[in-house]
Amino acid sequence: MLPMPRTLFLFATEGEAARFRQLRPDALIEVVGVGMAEAAAGAAEYVARYAPQRVVLAGIAGACGKELRVGECVVVVSDCVAALPETYRVEYSGREWGNLPRVASYTVNRTGENLSLSYFAGRDLPAIEQMEGAAVAAVCRRTGVEYLHLRAISNRVTDKRTDWRIGEAINSLTTALVEYCNQNL
Repeated sequence: MLPMPRTLFLFATEGEAARFRQLRPDALIEVVGVGMAEAAAGAAEYVARYAPQRVVLAGIAGACGKELRVGECVVVVSDCVAALPETYRVEYSGREWGNLPRVASYTVNRTGENLSLSYFAGRDLPAIEQMEGAAVAAVCRRTGVEYLHLRAISNRVTDKRTDWRIGEAINSLTTALVEYCNQNL
C-alpha cells in the first residue's frame, strides 16, 4: 500500500484545479465547492479521508485596492469572515511561502460584499476577497493540519464580472502551485 501524500490541494471549482491537475497528476487534488459551507464540508471530508500533513487552498480572488496586479499570485497570511461582527470575528493565520506578496483576506458570501472598513484600519497588507478561505482555515486549525492559502487576482472587487481575467489568474496560480510542488513534494 502506498503512503498517503503529505499535501492535499483544495480548490473551490474544477475550473481552478484543471490545469494544475494536468501538470501534476501526482498531486492529491480535490474540489470542495464554492462558498463557506461547501468549503468547510469538503475540507472536513478530505482531511478526514486523507489525513494530510498540510492543506494548500488555492483559487482566484478579487483585490480590494490597487496595490495588487490582476494576474498576480499572493499568499494569504490573515483571513476572517467579513460579515461577522467584530466581537465574533476569528482571525486565521496562514503560513508564508516563497516571494509572493503577503495579503490579508476577507472570506465573503458573495463577491463585492460590503466589507467592514474597520478590518482595514491599521493594516499594512493589501486586502483581497474570496469565498472559502476562513472555512478551510477553521477546519485545518481544528484538526491540527498545517495550512497554506494561495490566491491569484482575477479582478478588482469593483469590476463587472465580464471584466474578470480568470484565465490569466489561473495561469499565474498554476505556475505558483507547480513551483510549490517542485520545492515541497
